[in-house]
Amino acid sequence: MVLKHRRKMVNSLLEFLILNYLSKGALCGYDILTLLHDRFHVLLSPGQVYPVIDHLASMGLIQKEKSGRMVLLRLSTQGEAVARAWKTELDAVQLQLNNLASERIPLPFL
Repeated sequence: MVLKHRRKMVNSLLEFLILNYLSKGALCGYDILTLLHDRFHVLLSPGQVYPVIDHLASMGLIQKEKSGRMVLLRLSTQGEAVARAWKTELDAVQLQLNNLASERIPLPFL
């Protein structure tokens, strides 16, 4: 059950995760699949990941560079800005989730 929900979370954050991985350097699609599996123990198919990569490229957030049979992916300048903005937002959400976990919410009077 937990793995099912983890897969949903990874899928919902896939654009952010790809941009975040690329903010650390150029990768190919296979590298991204491997990182996702290693870090989240979720095996996504290339059919799930590559369309997201293509979408990010069509938005101008990542650039593709053919190197032999491999296609290297890099963040564009716009992609770097979006990755930073998303990281700031995700940090704010994480802070709220941490606060929620330790917070006691009073029940209204009935």
